[in-house]
Amino acid sequence: MEKIIFRKFLYDIISFFLIVSLSLSLIVWIIQSVNYLDFISKDGHGFKVYFAFISLNFPKIFSKIIIFSYFISLFYIIIKYQSNNEILIFWTNGISKLRLVNFIFKVSIVFTIIQISVVYFLIPKSQDYSRDFIRSSKIDLFSSLITEKKFIDTVKNFTIFVESIDDDRNLKNIFLKDNISASNNQIISAKSGKIIERGSDKFLVLNYGQILDLTDKDYYNTKVIKFNSTTFNLSNLKTKSTTLPKIQEIDSKILISCMNNFLFGKKENYFLPIFTCSEDSAIKSFKEIFNRSVKQLYIVVLGVLSTILIFTNDKNPKNTLFRFLIFLIGICFIVVSEVNSEFLNLSLNNNLIFILLPLIIFIFTYLAIFELNKKSI
Repeated sequence: MEKIIFRKFLYDIISFFLIVSLSLSLIVWIIQSVNYLDFISKDGHGFKVYFAFISLNFPKIFSKIIIFSYFISLFYIIIKYQSNNEILIFWTNGISKLRLVNFIFKVSIVFTIIQISVVYFLIPKSQDYSRDFIRSSKIDLFSSLITEKKFIDTVKNFTIFVESIDDDRNLKNIFLKDNISASNNQIISAKSGKIIERGSDKFLVLNYGQILDLTDKDYYNTKVIKFNSTTFNLSNLKTKSTTLPKIQEIDSKILISCMNNFLFGKKENYFLPIFTCSEDSAIKSFKEIFNRSVKQLYIVVLGVLSTILIFTNDKNPKNTLFRFLIFLIGICFIVVSEVNSEFLNLSLNNNLIFILLPLIIFIFTYLAIFELNKKSI
């Protein structure tokens, strides 16, 4: 009978948790997806890249909401059981309040282990895959971004100006600036032109114009080349979107290695294809690893905190105020879990208080529960 009761209680927690977390995640995801429309409207990426990018961002959003969703779920289910007198099923079947507390404690540990596994391995991979779509994508919608009498600098090291565009997408009076290198630029002007497609590649065919080769080292020896027709390959253009991975997208092993290098190692800078380990990046790595590990321990803290509700009495006139106080404390713990990493540095002694803070809060909360349990016996 006890197994059935605990199974039902766990089912209610998980069901409500999934409803809350998925609902909140979808709301945040939709808002962020609208913000990322710049990938199409400004950066010229295709819809395939856009949908792949925003889809792979969903696990990150979901993982960030888990701590809050888990606390809300426990808080709601315990109050619901009390309001419906379902909580009495535990006591009438010989299940003590402390056993219920310990059950929630064990469930919280399982949630924490799953969450740490997700943020350590799954989230960096999914974020890196989403960035990889941008790295490997072509500027699919570049031609649709070209408008009349407007300088378009959507892509890297390339600017285009078109005076007019007719109904057949024929371009009139075109000016291009192509930054070939840091010291070499080309300015191309043409009377007319049109963008054509050959397979998956795009080309700009220009008619009746000239090419100016500008070199910083030999500015007065500018070369002018006139042409009747020339073709400019648009498929080689690169996006201005950030292609290097952010700190949240880098593998945990790389971050730990950099962090250890400046905490316990030689404190020497080193370079990887996607990451530069320096003192600044080591601090950022420490903060990120903290968020992927220590921060997640607050799931256990909030789980145990919510069990204090078990010891409340509906007949007590101050019960509502007491519940509100527990909820407020829980929100404060969530805020603390979010801001803790901002105070970290490369001194392990200075960071010890922030690393041990979840354990300290847990111990004091559990001691308070023992005292409440003694009074309820």
